[in-house]
Amino acid sequence: MELSQKDLDILAALQENSRLTNRELAARCGSAESTTYERVQRLVRAGVITAFTAEVDPAALGRPMQAMIAVRLRPQTEEVVQRFLHTVLDDPCILDATVISGEIDVLLRVAVSTPEQLRTFAWRKVTSARSVQSITTHLVYEYRRRPVCMST
Repeated sequence: MELSQKDLDILAALQENSRLTNRELAARCGSAESTTYERVQRLVRAGVITAFTAEVDPAALGRPMQAMIAVRLRPQTEEVVQRFLHTVLDDPCILDATVISGEIDVLLRVAVSTPEQLRTFAWRKVTSARSVQSITTHLVYEYRRRPVCMST
């Protein structure tokens, strides 16, 4: 699907605040309300917009400490990766998991309340999977999310 500048403007605005009303979105993007509504519906139907969500601050939920846990699995097979993800993704500490290429197979971003909770999660949950060869934990000092597409 080819995206116009108006489409990109809509996407940027919705990524900043998905709760904008159609009227607010139209005013912000300089389009008629009916046109804006139709564009948003087209973007949803095309799978460009996959969800309208709320971003929650883990610190506000009592989990101010974030970390990235790099996980190395052996053997490196899709089945092993999927089994590992199934094992760990049910834990509320996990914010997201990314399967990547290279020496590291999975990168977990977690949010916890204390260093002890991080250690317990890493040792008891992550390394309990038999396929885990090694983990490396990195504390997150700051996290910023950039919108996927920015209008010009």
